[in-house]
Amino acid sequence: MSIDFALIAVAMVGYKVSLVLDYAAKPRPRVMRHLRHFCVHTGLWLLGFALEMLLFQRPWFALFNLLGLQLLLIIISNMKQHFLREPFFYTDTEYFWDAIKHPRLYLPFFGIGNTVLGFAIYLGAAALAFYFEPAYSQWPIAVLGFAVAGAVALLLGDSLAQAQPSWQPSADIQQMGFTPALWRYAQAERQALALDEHAPFAQTWQAPALLPHLVVVQSESFFDPRRYYADYVQPHVLTQFDQMAATGQRGVLQVPSWGANTVRTEYAVLSGLEPSLLGVHQFNPYRRLAKHCVPSLAHYLRSIGYKTICVHPYAASFYRRNTAMPLLGFDEFIDIRAFTKDDYFGAYVSDAALARTLTGVLQAQTDQPVFVHVITMENHGPLHWETVSATETHALMQQPVPSGAEDLVPYVRHIQHTDQLLQHVQQTLLTLTRPTGLCLFGDHVPIMSGVYKQLGEPDGSTDYLLWRSDAAKSPNAPATPTAPAANALTAAQLGPAWLAFMGFNQVNASPAPQPLNPPDAAPNQPHE
Repeated sequence: MSIDFALIAVAMVGYKVSLVLDYAAKPRPRVMRHLRHFCVHTGLWLLGFALEMLLFQRPWFALFNLLGLQLLLIIISNMKQHFLREPFFYTDTEYFWDAIKHPRLYLPFFGIGNTVLGFAIYLGAAALAFYFEPAYSQWPIAVLGFAVAGAVALLLGDSLAQAQPSWQPSADIQQMGFTPALWRYAQAERQALALDEHAPFAQTWQAPALLPHLVVVQSESFFDPRRYYADYVQPHVLTQFDQMAATGQRGVLQVPSWGANTVRTEYAVLSGLEPSLLGVHQFNPYRRLAKHCVPSLAHYLRSIGYKTICVHPYAASFYRRNTAMPLLGFDEFIDIRAFTKDDYFGAYVSDAALARTLTGVLQAQTDQPVFVHVITMENHGPLHWETVSATETHALMQQPVPSGAEDLVPYVRHIQHTDQLLQHVQQTLLTLTRPTGLCLFGDHVPIMSGVYKQLGEPDGSTDYLLWRSDAAKSPNAPATPTAPAANALTAAQLGPAWLAFMGFNQVNASPAPQPLNPPDAAPNQPHE
């Protein structure tokens, strides 16, 4: 018994279409690539075809399914490239399940109509193909033959000498091809990393005699829009931020993500590790890397007597935080179950409700210092689903925004709510007998494609604020804030810089990371 030539022809037609389809990805892969990448593509196609034949025993239906899956991934990748400035890669496969559990976070950018239409077309075409195509009688030998051929091609591709991926997804797709890049990133996830020697919180620190309460506010999509859109945004929307910066420190923060992927910045701040050290794990550290227990900021503070608490008003399982946070050194994780419907502003728990929860946690601590890491949610898009009244718009904006840039208005409203959170929290911190430090930072810039097209795009950096209650009470506190660019940091440098700001000193360690000198902010010029 053997595989007939008609079946081989079907598989080869599908394979050739698959090779051509790979070039629809953005950025487009190179035409001339190393043989190993074509071997990997060949192996994956043949193994996929074998699996489809095992499941359905229909060659054309198998071809249709495989090409449909590849096309879907490329469409998603191109949309991700448009919104987030990077293509789809292997670690993103986790988000398919998240999109089912949390559709509001994903479907608005793909389009609900497009999603429904796509499913309808697929189901209709699949039903017709499955109904009219008879089952292939010799499918067992076909499955075995294609599986063996696919495995041989894949092993050949893996055996050929190959350079380490750059971990710049756009460059790697151009170099390898869309499908082979998925495979290489999947392989790399299994590789262990030795990171303790690079972890600043694994080093020895000298703490101040009186341990202060420490509060981190990881503010969703926070950056100061006045840096780019000063002609439109009212200057008073961040009054509290400005006042606290006058007695503290503010700066721009270079973050490893654009528009989404909060955990990249979150892990960089908590671990103190630069993303370039993490390889493929930099894209979603909580999938595997957090389980390696690299000493974190929370680990260190807990070791010297702090109670460590993380507060995030969303599902605990999102980004696997219910598993990652205990491994990162947090004693307690307060999630969405601690909040009620009255705590919402729009689709998410408000910054005001989060401020009340935070102050309640701080006021409940008497003898023990506490470290609280707060992850806000209110400012999570999609902004284009929100409406703002004319009265609110007038209070937030100096002049009407151009057509297509309307998302800036609800964004500024959320930023003002963050400013009100700061005001509420500061009032509480100043009443506590124990000195307190606060660090606020943005995890990434927001998705506002229309705003960036009409008014110019930011450089991707966010803003941070460091503040301490004892300095604010000092009569010698500075009267004017430092220029943000003078205190530029990367996300990985922020944690150690904040500890130093609060009077902690590294002992017998390499010098603390120095502030970067980032390029000047991008001008407010429309994109062509």
